[in-house]
Amino acid sequence: MSLLNLNHLKNKYSLEVAHIVHVGAHKGEEVKDYKKNFKDVRIALFEPQKNLFKYLQTNFGSDKNISLYNFALGSTNDFSNMFMADNEGQSSSFYKPLYHLTEHPEIKFTEDDTNFEIKVLDNLGITNIDFLNIDTQGYEMEVLKGAVNTLIQDIKYIILEINKKELYEGCPNVKDIDVFLKKYGFIRTDTHYWQDSYSWGDGFYIKKELVSFNRYLYSIVKNFLYSFEFLYKLIIKTRNVFWRLTRKHS
Repeated sequence: MSLLNLNHLKNKYSLEVAHIVHVGAHKGEEVKDYKKNFKDVRIALFEPQKNLFKYLQTNFGSDKNISLYNFALGSTNDFSNMFMADNEGQSSSFYKPLYHLTEHPEIKFTEDDTNFEIKVLDNLGITNIDFLNIDTQGYEMEVLKGAVNTLIQDIKYIILEINKKELYEGCPNVKDIDVFLKKYGFIRTDTHYWQDSYSWGDGFYIKKELVSFNRYLYSIVKNFLYSFEFLYKLIIKTRNVFWRLTRKHS
């Protein structure tokens, strides 16, 4: 589940969405939210794990507006094994867990020798994608690299998981994602770190021509300040104090 509130983003940026691609769909937890916020939206769900894909088939297979794909997305057509997590596969990744083991010691991993198929989004002929949601546990950059043409031609909004720590070996830092997406005209405007912990969270990116110049500058400044952990923690503490005082007097 995304840490960002979709309805809040919709109202804040006047999102207009007709076609969503969700990579790493798990059990399709976001589908209800998509349908609630965007009338008659078409949804493509990608999930390589067989047991989760069967769940998607059972629950969404008869919905004419939902397309299901039982493979992963990446930068090249390939096959790879996966490190499987015991939290119903939510934390499973193509990358070996690293700081994830200390951040979430309650989650255990086993290396699965199953070869999961990986394809490239740009090669699938899926067009007119407004919204891309990527939740692939550190593999987000590979998905983006395989979607360059789609980023240029179609996509206006992106939600994806971002990392400040190397939760999985080789996973990109949020700055790497920012730099990559900047090349295609995206700016990160909203960020929510898990429990304000500063290790991982979700980021919302939007084509910069869809936001005001003031919002664009504000996002640049905020992202810069948030890049320093001590400043981030100070800002969050100040915000929380302000919220408590506001609620007390409301």
